Amino acid sequence: MTVEQAGIDKGAIIGEQRGEAKTLLRQLTRKFGPDCAERYRERVEAANIKQLDAWLDNILTAESPETVFH
Repeated sequence: MTVEQAGIDKGAIIGEQRGEAKTLLRQLTRKFGPDCAERYRERVEAANIKQLDAWLDNILTAESPETVFH
């Protein structure tokens, strides 16, 4: 793999992570209100894709923000 390709791959991963974080924050806002998204923003934006995927699945059935992140 070239240095250029490695940079492209890293950029793609970062873009995917940012997109999933944005989606989760939007869902938190819609389901639990804007204060909720702000309360969890730092945690969501620091998460890796695997964790974000799990939280995106959890939000579908979550009854509270805490159950999204368990």
